[in-house]
Amino acid sequence: MAHAMGKIDPESPEFEEVIAGQIDSFNKPYQSLFRLYYPIFGHESEEEKKVAFKNLVELERQWARDDPDCRWIRAIDTEQNNKLAAGALFKISKENPFGPNKSKKDESAVWYPAGGQREYIDEAARILGAPRERYMQRPHLYCYIGYVVDEYRESGLAHMMLGEECRLADELGLEAYMESVAWSGVALWMRHGFFPAFRVDAKPRKSKPEEEWLQMQKKMEPMKFWPMWRPPYGKWDPGVRPPWFDQQEVRTKL
Repeated sequence: MAHAMGKIDPESPEFEEVIAGQIDSFNKPYQSLFRLYYPIFGHESEEEKKVAFKNLVELERQWARDDPDCRWIRAIDTEQNNKLAAGALFKISKENPFGPNKSKKDESAVWYPAGGQREYIDEAARILGAPRERYMQRPHLYCYIGYVVDEYRESGLAHMMLGEECRLADELGLEAYMESVAWSGVALWMRHGFFPAFRVDAKPRKSKPEEEWLQMQKKMEPMKFWPMWRPPYGKWDPGVRPPWFDQQEVRTKL
C-alpha cells in the first residue's frame, strides 16, 4: 500500500469523509467515550444517525474555528483512488491553555436532551479533561483524536500519524499529552516516548440520580482511559519526572 499524509481543512467538503471514518473506527471496536460527542448507541433510526453525523461534523468544525492551533491531518491510500485510511486531530498550545486570561466556553453537550442525560455526559467530559487541565498548564501539544480505518489497521499508519505529531512537537520543543482509551494502545504510544500515568475509571455519580441519568450510566459504563505524557523530544534524561506525582491524589480529585 502507498499512503500519503497531509493537512485537511475542516471547512472543506472532504472533511465529512474524515468524520465518517472517525465514526466507523470508533464503532469497531465500540468506544464509550466517543459517545460524549456522538449520541448513537446502536439502536437509533437512520434519521437519528444522520442528524448525529451532521451535528458531529459541525461540532468538530467549530473546534477548529475556535482554536487556530487546532489541526487535522489525514492519510489516504494513493493506490485506491485516495481512499481515506486514517485521521488525527491535535492542538498546539504555545502558552498555558488554562491560564487565568483564558475564558471558558459553555461546552455542555447540547446534542443530548436537557436533563439527566446531558448532565451525565457533561460530568463524564469533565472527568476526561481533568488530568490535562490539572497537569498540563503550560505549552504543549495535545494529541486529541486519532484513528485508523478498520481495513488499514496493522499497516503502520498509527505510527506514521503519531510520528508526525511528535515530529511537530519536537520542532517546537514542546511536551505532548494524550489520553489512551485502550490498554492495547499504551505500548504503541510508549514507543513514541509517551509515559502512562494511571488508569482513570470515569464514573460520574450523583447523590439522587433520576432515571435519565441511570439510563445513560448503563449505556456509557464502563469508561476508562490512561493519561499519557511525553517530555520534550521524547528524552527521558536523569531527573525528568512526569507532571503527576501522587496518583492517589489525582484519583480522588478528578
